[in-house]
This record gives sequence, C-alpha cells and structure tokens, in this order.
Amino acid sequence: MAQVFFISKNSVREAWLSALGHVLFLGDDIKTEYDKPDDPPSKDATVMIEVKNPMRDPIVRRGKVLKVKSKYGNSYELFGCMADTYLMGSIQSGYIEEILEGSNDHYIWDSDVSFPYSYHDRIYNYAPFSLEDAVHVDYELDFIDPAVVKNQQKLLKTGRIEVKANGTTWKLKNGFEISLDKSISEQIGIEKIPLSLLNLPRINQVDYIVKKLKESPYSRRAQAITWRPLIDPFHEDPPCLQRIYMRVKNNKLIMQTMWRSRDLFRAWEANVNGMIRIQKSVADQLGVEMGHYLDFSNSLHVYGNTITELKDMIGRMQNRGELPDDFIELMEKKN
Repeated sequence: MAQVFFISKNSVREAWLSALGHVLFLGDDIKTEYDKPDDPPSKDATVMIEVKNPMRDPIVRRGKVLKVKSKYGNSYELFGCMADTYLMGSIQSGYIEEILEGSNDHYIWDSDVSFPYSYHDRIYNYAPFSLEDAVHVDYELDFIDPAVVKNQQKLLKTGRIEVKANGTTWKLKNGFEISLDKSISEQIGIEKIPLSLLNLPRINQVDYIVKKLKESPYSRRAQAITWRPLIDPFHEDPPCLQRIYMRVKNNKLIMQTMWRSRDLFRAWEANVNGMIRIQKSVADQLGVEMGHYLDFSNSLHVYGNTITELKDMIGRMQNRGELPDDFIELMEKKN
C-alpha cells in the first residue's frame, strides 16, 4: 500500500522536520527517472502538509532574526530550519526574486540547453504554448470546418453569423468577415498554421486571483495553474508545481498548492519560502491577514543518493539536541 501522510504544524521548520521523519522512516522505496544505475531507491510518499502560521518563527541566530542577502542585494528572513543549507543557498542565489520578480525568466529564451520554464512565467505570464516549446513539439492548426460554425448555436445567438440570400457570413470581433460557404483555408490562402507562429495571449493569474477575491472573498475560483498539456508531457523536466488555490476565510487569506513531485530534502523549504511570499503579497493587496499555507505533493521524496547526506544532517541535529520529539519517536520506531 502506498504511504499517505497528513502533517499539521505551526511553523515551516516544524512541518519540514516532521515530513522528513515520515518520508525517510516510513516512506515507500521506489526508483526514479533520474537515478543512475547504482543509485539506491528514493524514499517516497503522498503527503499533505498544513503550516498554520507560515511566517511564524523565522530562523534566529545569536538571539537575532537571521536575514540572508541575495545576489541581488535584497535581504530576507528565512522560514525553516537552520540546518537546511539548501534553503540558505537558494535564497542567496536569488530564488525569491526568481519567483516574485521573474529575475530568471530571460533564461527561457536566452539559454540554449536548459531552463525550460520558470514558476514566475507560468504564474504571472501564463500561455498554453510559447515559442521555446517548439523545440520539443510543434502543432499544425487546421482551420475550423465552416459547417461546424454554421451550427454553433452560441455564435448564432450573438448575431455574428448572418444568413443572407447570397450566402452565410461569419463576422469576427476584429471586423474581418469569413464566408461559411467555402473553405476557410481557401479564403486565407494557406492550408495550416504552425502553432509556433502565433503569439498566444498571456495571463497574469495573480492579478486575476486578487481581482476575484476583491469581488468575492469566498469564491472557490481563485486559482492559478502551471501545466501546459500541449508541451509539458514532452519535457524531460516539467514543472513540479501544478496549481495554486486561494480563498479568504475569517478575514484571512489561505493558500493551498498542489505539486506532482517534490524533493523534500533539497527543495521543499525553498519552495515554501517562495510560495508564502506570493501569499503575503496577495494578502497585502486584499488588506487581510495570512491564514494557513497548505501544501500537497503526489510524490514527496528524498532521492536515494542524498539519504546519506540527510542522515548526516540528522545526526548533527541530534547531537545538538535540535530534533523535535515526534521526529525522535519516528526514528526510534524505525530502528
């Protein structure tokens, strides 16, 4: 039976350590598509994590709240565990700016081998297909059959389809008129259109969320997606984040995120530090407080080739008396 866990904690640090204990000691053993032949299996589970107060208890060092400076010169509080060096490194390398400001978006077109997407681009600038996607797959679009247009009742109701003695005409919004009595390709002068030639509309999904929740704070429709069905199945490294959902309850903005896949040891805390800052930004625009941050992963895992490193970190924390009781209980139960 596949392992499924629900974890609810007050802070990011508590949630991360509890998740590490559950996945490492109770998770399933399973291979991944990224493994080398000699790599041990990863530890894996389906996990829902609630952080009740996502910006509670920032990391403190020597009695002061730790602020880490990114390569862009901005300083950030960190929410998580001091022992997580990957969190520290991510923030220093500009992860917050990458998520909120799109500092790395240019690599989508500047890089010739990597960086197939960015979360900022997918969330704040979403399009179902972009030019860079054509290196993986392109589509040739057929013109719609005029007979189908003639029978489309919703179009007929708008009055854009006119039936006259000399033929039927479809009036497009831009004023262009198409005869529905002969093929559209014949009128346009080409048989098909490669999708990569089209500059598809871009959607700032956070703007939509803010607008929607200002109109109806209780709406169940305030969400953003990242997945592009036209292209992501063909990527070797498609986005892990799939969906963001927000809603106002009791005058607090809740944020829930859904992930298909997640590196718990090397990425989870950095991801969360980025996500809760989106939450904070939206809450500020709505004039409400932050509620819980809820995080659901279909596959929350620790890669087999990093388990030794993770156990070394756990050993250091244990020696310093930094492991919470529930983590120790899981560890002792496993042993």
